[in-house]
Amino acid sequence: MRETTKKVTHMIEEKEYTFRVRKLNALDGSFMLKFVAEKLIPLIDSFQSIFVDHDDDEKNVEAVAEKRTDAVLNVIPKALASISKEELYDFQKQCLNNVDILLEAGYQKVMSGDDFGTEVVEYDPLLALLLCYDVVSFNFASFFGGKGLSSVLKLQNSFQRNA
Repeated sequence: MRETTKKVTHMIEEKEYTFRVRKLNALDGSFMLKFVAEKLIPLIDSFQSIFVDHDDDEKNVEAVAEKRTDAVLNVIPKALASISKEELYDFQKQCLNNVDILLEAGYQKVMSGDDFGTEVVEYDPLLALLLCYDVVSFNFASFFGGKGLSSVLKLQNSFQRNA
């Protein structure tokens, strides 16, 4: 049977919350796939070059981490410049309209139309983006060979000396 929902958990201010991510309908999903292919996949190349194993002169894990963090912070403004405010809003709204949060009374929509349904997400931009990633990953896992967006990137172990 086809899976149409997926549960994910995220820690927010030392409290674990459960979210339910729902599949997009075919029309919204095909437009979202176009957006992901057009805007996001090209950015992955920029990030991938930062994290591929190189023969770094730095054998100090902290120095490598600092060097890579600086590189990521250098790429982010360029990445964001390719996405307009309207595109980012539409993308986030489309994603967040397909996410529910488990509260004491049961599941509640994270967003309904243009309005947030919970302050837990409304005032946490990083969580909102993480939930968008969850939606894209769940909806397009088969497009990326069943491995989600991570299949586009080479697997990295951040605890390795040169990771």
